[in-house]
Amino acid sequence: MTEDLKGGIDLSHIKAVLWDFDGTLLDSNDVIAESWRHTVMSFVGRDVSDEELRQTFGEMLIDSMRWLVPEVDPVEAVDFYREYQRGIFLDRIRLFDGTEEVLRVLNKAGYKNAIVTSRLERSTFRALEKFGLTDFFDAILTASDTDKFKPDPTPIYMILDMIGCKPEESIFIGDTSNDIEAGKNAGIFTVLVGWSDALPVGKIRDEAPVPDVVIEKLTDIPVLLGLGVKKDCPGEQTEQKGR
Repeated sequence: MTEDLKGGIDLSHIKAVLWDFDGTLLDSNDVIAESWRHTVMSFVGRDVSDEELRQTFGEMLIDSMRWLVPEVDPVEAVDFYREYQRGIFLDRIRLFDGTEEVLRVLNKAGYKNAIVTSRLERSTFRALEKFGLTDFFDAILTASDTDKFKPDPTPIYMILDMIGCKPEESIFIGDTSNDIEAGKNAGIFTVLVGWSDALPVGKIRDEAPVPDVVIEKLTDIPVLLGLGVKKDCPGEQTEQKGR
């Protein structure tokens, strides 16, 4: 099972904090659920169960569309979903408690913050700009920037290259099994958020892979890291793409 925050974990070597976005920093669960229910009802006239919704979290949208509503054209359904979501997105999203505070603390302590998300670039930056968070991040990698997606470790390798850090110098924080698996595949210390709808803590024993630690609130992250001093990754950063 996972380690306790007070269990003597030594992360003094960590220099970078990699974040998933939806479900980790951004509470968009209601927006996603409503978009799914509206789409499926419009195309096939049925509701979507909570368990079906849970299984879509962390997946690429078109992959979820193929298994959830196999009788419809997935490209047409994805376009419909995104068009509907665009209309409600900014009004309905919010940040999880402690997001800005924790990012500010980590920046001040010299850690590099980066986002690895399966959300498209446009909506990712719309959300970041709404809450004034863009400048907290050294790099942001979205689904618009790669054709490889979590749990494939490629997006993590890409973001590490952008910030000039190694897997062993980083932690990855997420809310889905794909996040944890991607981190494990990349050789990174993994953190599951305890408020995850996608991978409830009570189900961790039944679902692989197992995260290295579970946090109950975002402010546990500075505690986990020991509020380290300034960390400089060796090597030059590459120019960020997709901005």
